[in-house]
This record gives sequence, C-alpha cells and structure tokens, in this order.
Amino acid sequence: FGWGGDSTHNILWRIQNGELDGVNPKVIVLLAGTNNIGDKPKPGAADDAVDGIAAILETCKAKAPGATIILMAVLPRNDNPESNRIVAEVNQRIVKFADGKTVRFLSINDQLADKDGKLHEGMTVDNLHLSVKGYEIWANNLKPLLTELLGEPAEKDLAPPPTGDPSALKKK
Repeated sequence: FGWGGDSTHNILWRIQNGELDGVNPKVIVLLAGTNNIGDKPKPGAADDAVDGIAAILETCKAKAPGATIILMAVLPRNDNPESNRIVAEVNQRIVKFADGKTVRFLSINDQLADKDGKLHEGMTVDNLHLSVKGYEIWANNLKPLLTELLGEPAEKDLAPPPTGDPSALKKK
C-alpha cells in the first residue's frame, strides 16, 4: 500500500477518512512532503512537512499496526534552490522517525540529484515529477526492502496494473 505525490494534509485526510480501513497491508510506502515545500516556500514549510509526515506515520501505525512503513526521503525539486535547502532540512529531521523495524527510511536522492539537490538530466518529466528513469531508480531501491519484508516475488504477477484499478484487468 502506498501514497505519494500529494501534500501531507491531503494524504492524512484520506487515510483518516477510510483509505486505509480494511486493507491490512504488510508494507506501506510513504512519499510525502515535497508538495508542502513547494516552489516558493512559505515560512514554516519545513515544520509543516515534518509535522504532517509525523501525523501520517502515527495514523498508519494506529490503523495498520502490523505494517512496516518505508518512509521515503522528500525528493528534491529543480524549481528553486531554497526549496532544496528545505528538502534537506526536512530529510535530516524525518530520518529520526525511523527505528529500523516498524519504520524504515529510504533516500534515493543521491541517485536522482547532485549534492545540492539539483536533479540529474532525465530524472523528471517536468523538473519535479519523476520520469520512468526516476521511477526505475525508486523501484530498484525498493525491491530489496520489499523482498526482505514480503519474500521473493511470485512467478506470476497478479497485481493490478499501475492504475491501481483492478477493473482495468477485465477484458472488454
């Protein structure tokens, strides 16, 4: 089960209002905070992102106590150097939420961007959202963790298509 590409406020509202109910995931992957920072960060953007991530983690732990949460580092942005300074600050703070057991922290930022957070060519489609190449880096880094937590993948993949909509499997 996973969320990403939204503000912490919206993710928190969605899981508080049913999206995690009755799912009982073994693993939750959480990517949040980039949208809280934005391309023109407001005062308190770092606190907003950190507080939101903390609230999401606590809600996930309460609704899915058996799940391991893979907390992704907030991804860099290419639209404002100040945003990337805040991204780095947020990541320094949220890594402390990981205990290595119930919450794992995973950063792929060093593979997506240089030391200043400037994204490498081809990592995004629009200087913010990951491209296929960026998603492949994410997948390659998640796979060992998911294998450790869930076991080897089945020979036949029965997961719904990437839309997340199981009805997309139905032939028309």
